[in-house]
Amino acid sequence: MKRFIEENLIKWKDEKARKPLILSGARQVGKSYVIEQNFAPHFEQLLTINFEKQPEFNSCFESGYNPAMILRRIEALAGQRLKVGSALVFFDEIQFCPEAITSLRYFYEEMPDLHVIAAGSLLEFTIEKISVPVGRVTFRHLGPMSFEEFLYNSGNQFLLDEIRGHSIRMPFPEALHNRAISLLKEYMAIGGMPQVVESYIKHQDYLRCQELLSDLLESYIKDFPKYSSKHSDLKYIDTVFSRIPHLVGNQFKFVQISRDVQSKYLREGLDLLHKADLVKLIYKTSGIPLGANYNPQRFKLLFLDIGLMQRACDLNISRWITDSYNLINSGPVSEQFVGQEICANSNFKREKLYYWARDKRGSSAEVDYMIEQGHGVIPVEVKAGASGKLKSIHLLLDSNPDISEGIKVSLDNFEKQNNIQSIPIYAFGSWLEKEI
Repeated sequence: MKRFIEENLIKWKDEKARKPLILSGARQVGKSYVIEQNFAPHFEQLLTINFEKQPEFNSCFESGYNPAMILRRIEALAGQRLKVGSALVFFDEIQFCPEAITSLRYFYEEMPDLHVIAAGSLLEFTIEKISVPVGRVTFRHLGPMSFEEFLYNSGNQFLLDEIRGHSIRMPFPEALHNRAISLLKEYMAIGGMPQVVESYIKHQDYLRCQELLSDLLESYIKDFPKYSSKHSDLKYIDTVFSRIPHLVGNQFKFVQISRDVQSKYLREGLDLLHKADLVKLIYKTSGIPLGANYNPQRFKLLFLDIGLMQRACDLNISRWITDSYNLINSGPVSEQFVGQEICANSNFKREKLYYWARDKRGSSAEVDYMIEQGHGVIPVEVKAGASGKLKSIHLLLDSNPDISEGIKVSLDNFEKQNNIQSIPIYAFGSWLEKEI
């Protein structure tokens, strides 16, 4: 299946001052597939070393970081001669060989013509323990498939082209609008995990997808012991993980997880899940610039994937078939979708997410997302259903003259009312691609 990061990787391949690239992301988002199936055909040779399955290659890095020596040892062990400049070396599950991570800076400094990509699912846990080659590597991040990627791979490229090429100043044709909403329903039910999307495209079977989502959730739980060797760190991580999907869209408080456990212990579990990319934090900001005015202690939560989120909440798949409109209208589901689309359109980097809130007795207000772009900030309000008041975003715009326009994301068609532009939820990713 096609992933849009491929174009970004091709650009990296052709850069003159190219650095080794580290591709991070949660387990099962398709990192290895993208490199080996989508990207590798752009080279004459591919050599994959999976340090989890092939620990014998660790010995290639034990006697120093001379790239020429490392490469000779790799070639000898693999039984393959590599042609520098037309070969791709892929270090998969590199977190199992910290010395290989350190070696990347020397490949950049002493063997820049060799294309080296590394990937791993729990990289944050390893990187914090070693000397990271800052400034000597390029970082990219991969998440679940976006709605646009779902459209492309499910045979709806022409509809995707229409959405991308449509002017936001005009309503989308009603038939296309309804078709896009119908496909959005499918995507929200199954999510963007590549294995699940591939199964749905092939079999059109919701129940099969539900089983795959359950298997993925279970596999993440089985990974928890890899996060830390300290039992105290992992004591409540299962509790935190099981509750987070139910808390998307709400200002987070640890009592929402448990009133019987001290927050510092729950925070340890949340931090570990964040490092593993299973959870993202949306930080409260009270002004512009966003990063200078955010509160690290005030945040909302976003789960890895909308399909996983709903499966973890025990979604009855039959409700999608009989009552899909009301489920799409669910506030947390819509906020999860929009947050996931923002992450998917962050140029494949791990970016902080923000929301705006004003805490004032009798006049509190909250806007779901704040998006930075080249010439300013755009507030985004997510509305469940096709209507809803926009008091908070109007309050934000009235009190910040530097922000000229806000965005409402809902089931409404494209429409402009004063300084609020309505974007249909299915077109939000396409709008982001143009604006950011």
